[in-house]
Amino acid sequence: MTHTPLRIHLVTRSGTGTLRGAELPGATRTWAPLETPAESRDAVAVSGVSTRTDGDRFTITLTGDVDLVLAEELARIAHRVEQHCAHLTTTRARVHLDVREVTAVDASALRFVERVRRLCAAWGAECTTSTARPAVEQVLALARPVVDGELAAS
Repeated sequence: MTHTPLRIHLVTRSGTGTLRGAELPGATRTWAPLETPAESRDAVAVSGVSTRTDGDRFTITLTGDVDLVLAEELARIAHRVEQHCAHLTTTRARVHLDVREVTAVDASALRFVERVRRLCAAWGAECTTSTARPAVEQVLALARPVVDGELAAS
């Protein structure tokens, strides 16, 4: 089995349009394909979004790779989050993002998470996120300072 080094780079665009990039500290990892039993090699990971409303709680469940392919669906869900928050006038709305089964995220997923958190903040709703797989959690942790209006140190 061969091991391939995987390096993760963060690239940002400054206000002047210039690109700045840096390798994330501790981001060099050795990657090797997982050994899978023959019967499961044909299994396909399904990506998707589902929602459930239970009183004042609106739950969004994300699975698989949450990326640009799901962007339109994520935009519709964000609109439903706003409707849910606006609809509740006597109780505080609660929104929960279930990301336990997410295997990978891209910038569109981060924009969605940021949008949901900002909508909840604007309407005074509570927004919670489940724990995620370690790699997904690391990416979501990078987005949190930006969501809060503070840029991470460069």
